[in-house]
Amino acid sequence: MVKEKNKEKTINLIFKVEKKMKKDIKKSIVSKIVSSEELYQISELIAESERRTDSELVPMIVDMSDLYPAAHFRAAIITSFLFSLALYFSPLSIINPIYFLWIQVPGLLVGYFLAHLPFIKKWLTFEAELECEVKQRALEAFFEHSLHSTQNHNGVLIFISLLERKIKIITDIGVKEKIKQEVWDQIVHDFTDEVKKTTLVTALKKTIEASTHVLENYFPVDHTQTKKRNELKNELIVE
Repeated sequence: MVKEKNKEKTINLIFKVEKKMKKDIKKSIVSKIVSSEELYQISELIAESERRTDSELVPMIVDMSDLYPAAHFRAAIITSFLFSLALYFSPLSIINPIYFLWIQVPGLLVGYFLAHLPFIKKWLTFEAELECEVKQRALEAFFEHSLHSTQNHNGVLIFISLLERKIKIITDIGVKEKIKQEVWDQIVHDFTDEVKKTTLVTALKKTIEASTHVLENYFPVDHTQTKKRNELKNELIVE
């Protein structure tokens, strides 16, 4: 009994530490991308959007949409080959063929861990993989954060993935019925152009404003209601 209780306490402690680490990582990501003042400005833009429209707008930024394990294995194979190649052209006069096998082991390990570097991970991942994973992660986020459960099915997710440098706008069925996908594609295109000229946060704020303008035309506020529902939090989600 005592051992089981101690084991349970240890497991709970591990979960708490892991939760705190994840929270600290999120804070560090936020601090690198957006200041506290900009976070406030984004929250105000979301609140303004919901004052002007009968919709729920949620912006979200993630560090990456997937771990991309294939990139790690590709890096491991390439590096192990380079290690063998380096040994072949080395000035050593006596080289046993078995050395070429052994040298690949550290090469595999070095390559695998090198792929943790963002630019290497992205370089060793095909564009089609990046596109697929970002879209998949955006759809997962849409349901994880309950944008599908709004009363009028009018949720809109603005999803930005940093590693891939991609943006997706995911809308609920109520929005899809009224607004064509081409409208959102244009907003995505404008974001891509804007982020090249300014900063990600500035581009995001303009994207929120553009989305609000579109939603205002199709989902105006019902002034007969005494108080508008606020079904989701008015804040930038960072994961």
